[in-house]
Amino acid sequence: MSRSLRLTTAAAWLATALAVPTAVALQQTVDINKITEAGVGEKIGTVTITDGPSGVSFKVAVSNLPAGSHGFHVHEKGDCGPGKKDGKMQAGIAAGEHFDPGHTKTHKGPKGQGHKGDLPALKADAKGKINATVTAPRLKGEEIRGRSLVIHEGGDTYSDQPESGGGKGRIACGVIPG
Repeated sequence: MSRSLRLTTAAAWLATALAVPTAVALQQTVDINKITEAGVGEKIGTVTITDGPSGVSFKVAVSNLPAGSHGFHVHEKGDCGPGKKDGKMQAGIAAGEHFDPGHTKTHKGPKGQGHKGDLPALKADAKGKINATVTAPRLKGEEIRGRSLVIHEGGDTYSDQPESGGGKGRIACGVIPG
């Protein structure tokens, strides 16, 4: 094979390789911490995030939560610190609003056409433990890097009334590495 033919073949192969984007699947484990208006507290568990063909799955293993339903969301900023809302310090306000890249400003649930930050609700057992895997079919792993996961005090109705779907205050949070 002549040198020019080898170079042409190599150049064609390289151009093809560069033209086809490769998807880098996300699989990360995020530490989840208690949060209060005073700041970020003790670690209470982890969430393992896996990007797949059916969306992003979240394997939740946390403890020390109140028993019952809890709203679970991707928030827009990768910060779990407190902040002021309505004139008083509140837990996790630095995480920003629910992740809403389409600027829908609506809560329609993980399968609806509202914001993409809505994840399936979690349920803590009588001992305050959650061991569950939930999937967000409209999410891609790449779009949630550098954001936060927030567990809310109460359940989620996936509607705009009451505000934030009834999820109540933020009680646990973890930052998804960028």
